[in-house]
Amino acid sequence: MGEYLACKAGIGYLLIYGGQVFNLDLVMTSVVILCTLAAGMYFAVALLEKIIRHSRGQ
Repeated sequence: MGEYLACKAGIGYLLIYGGQVFNLDLVMTSVVILCTLAAGMYFAVALLEKIIRHSRGQ
């Protein structure tokens, strides 16, 4: 959330800037990148959980 409020660089900045200048390609690309990163982090945590549960024998 902080990246959207006070960002001067990064994906949040591109998302806000693209919306301000009506550049839909920039906005959609930023959204796709954010979704991809979020999905990657989710699957990494799920895999880590699976490995930990398997090593504990649960």
